Amino acid sequence: MTASAQNTVTGGKAIVFGMTALVFAMMAVVAQLPMPMQDSLLAEGGPFETLSVVGYGLCILLMFVLWPAGSAARRWYFAVFMALFAARELDLDKKPFTEGLLKARQFSSDGVSLMEKGVAGVILLAIITTGLILLRRETWGFIRGVAKGAAPQLAVLIGLLFIVVYKLTDGLARKLEPFGITLGQDQIDLAYVIEEVGELGIPLMFAVAIYLTYRLPRLAAAAPSTAP
Repeated sequence: MTASAQNTVTGGKAIVFGMTALVFAMMAVVAQLPMPMQDSLLAEGGPFETLSVVGYGLCILLMFVLWPAGSAARRWYFAVFMALFAARELDLDKKPFTEGLLKARQFSSDGVSLMEKGVAGVILLAIITTGLILLRRETWGFIRGVAKGAAPQLAVLIGLLFIVVYKLTDGLARKLEPFGITLGQDQIDLAYVIEEVGELGIPLMFAVAIYLTYRLPRLAAAAPSTAP
C-alpha cells in the first residue's frame, strides 16, 4: 500500500472513531444535565428522537446524491431499511396496528381483524424478504471489509453495535428483575440516556459509512503515488 493510500485509510478511520467518540461524549454530557432537561431532550418526539428520524432521512438522501445512480438503485434495500428504522423511531410499527407489527399477538389475538392480520403479514413478509436479500448480497463483503479494517464497514459495524446497545438497555431494569438484580434510579436514568443517545448514533454511523463509501475511493484516486 502506498503512503498516500495509507493516509486515506487512516483518515477514514479517524472520521469513524471521531464520530463514535462524539456519540459517547453526548452521552456523558446529557447524563450530567439536570433531570428536567434530560427529560425534555430525550422525551418521545423530543430533539434526540427527531434528530434520529432526520438522520435516517439524511442517509437516504446521501445514497442518492453521492452514490452513482446505478449503485443506489442496485442497493435499494439500504434505503428501505433506513426508512424502516425511521418508521420505528416514529412508532409506526405500533400506532397503526392493534397489538404491534412485531408482536406475535398481532397474528394470534382474536381482537385483531383478519384483514389487519393480512396487511400486517404482507408488510412483515416484505421486511423479512428485504432483509434476506440484503444479507445475501452484502454479508461477505461486509465481513471482508471489517477484517481489512475498511472505514465504511467499521462505521456500519459500530452502528450495528449501537443497535445492540439500544436493545439491551431498553427496559434494562425489567430485563434484570428475573435474575434478582435490582437497579437503582441513578442506574436506570443512565441506561435511559445511553439508550436514547445511542439511538442517534445509529443513523450517524450509517451516514458516515455512506459518505466514506463515496469519498475514500476518490481521495485514493486523487492522491499522488509515492511508489518508485
